[in-house]
Amino acid sequence: MVPFLWVISRPKAIGNMPQSGPCFIIASHSNPFDGFIMNVLMLSEPTASVVSDEYFRGGLITQLFQKIGLVPTRKFEPQSTPVREMLRFIKDNRIIIIMPEGERNWDGITRPTVASTGKLFRRLGVPVYPVIMHNGYLSWPGWAQWPRFIKMYLEFKPPLVFTPEMTDDEVAKLVDESIQWNPDKDMKDYVGRIPRGFRPAMGIDNLIFRCPYCRESDGLKVTRGRYLVCTVCDSRWRVGGDSYLTDVRTGERRSSTEVFRHVCGFPRDLRDFGPLGKGFVRTSGIPIYREVKFPNLEIMGNFDAVLREDRVDFIPVEEGGETIAIPFDDIQSISVEKRYRLQIRLPDVMYELHVHKKSSALQWAVYLQMMLPHLSRHLIRPMSTHYETEVGDDATTSITTPTDEGS
Repeated sequence: MVPFLWVISRPKAIGNMPQSGPCFIIASHSNPFDGFIMNVLMLSEPTASVVSDEYFRGGLITQLFQKIGLVPTRKFEPQSTPVREMLRFIKDNRIIIIMPEGERNWDGITRPTVASTGKLFRRLGVPVYPVIMHNGYLSWPGWAQWPRFIKMYLEFKPPLVFTPEMTDDEVAKLVDESIQWNPDKDMKDYVGRIPRGFRPAMGIDNLIFRCPYCRESDGLKVTRGRYLVCTVCDSRWRVGGDSYLTDVRTGERRSSTEVFRHVCGFPRDLRDFGPLGKGFVRTSGIPIYREVKFPNLEIMGNFDAVLREDRVDFIPVEEGGETIAIPFDDIQSISVEKRYRLQIRLPDVMYELHVHKKSSALQWAVYLQMMLPHLSRHLIRPMSTHYETEVGDDATTSITTPTDEGS
């Protein structure tokens, strides 16, 4: 993978990059290849890492990942196996890469550190080097189908110091602050030539899941690979290689991060979906899979999925099937895999919804996060504690509706 990553990112190290282990390297995670990009600069001693178990369902990729020292883990769930593997890596003097957010962020803003990660660092007692991945979000946002060719800068900071008196939460907070990154604030310091990008709008309808003007979620589509269009209010935005959206009618230009935060601030509307009843989100005719024991993922059939006030319903498309109801109290965790797969984990089973080209898996996940307090750290950093207070200009009200006069 090194030649491919060198071509698209040309990474450059800033600061003192560790040359040998045992140690941890931590970074914010907005690019699908963040962990691999570091290895472009560490060919003499490739790193070990912890990655989503989605890549360990068998086949060539699984075999390769196992050979180079990648350990599978289930997102947002404490597990003993990855910890044992990391202890083995430490004894072998390996460099271990960990993304403390637990999952790739969608809007480029670093999410809060998972508390169990702070516990791990405090107890293992090896150096922890924070890294800021400048231009990682600009190079390949998690929602995008294609990369942008731009130079990345890996800023290595001095190792963190944890004292014996620190609690797990205090360690997690220190880790959180050391890798904090916001594209609207920090991107300008390291960006030279703005990349044009190949079909840069492809996938942005996963991120901008409601029209910023009319607030409809059913009319957004990408056209010509460069435009996001709302067929309901006829609004149109041109998407650049820097992931900024320019209103074709008014010329107003805003970052994808800001527009996403604006859309997340809309009230959730309880809508009437006819025969399917009332709900907040509906996705029709999608395949749903079930997994009782990893990695045995089996398809259940095609369903209409509806997010209601107190549960998620899977309604079979074919007549005679039985509706599956998932109460909110049973949901332990959620995650989005490969842009369009929503995973809902219960104590004894996992359901995976494939919503590709039907709606946005992120919209489902964001709504579930807002409705279930115990999921509040999973998808995005709460806007009230980071975005408005640090970027300014209330992001939930800052976009005005265009008029024929172009205001």
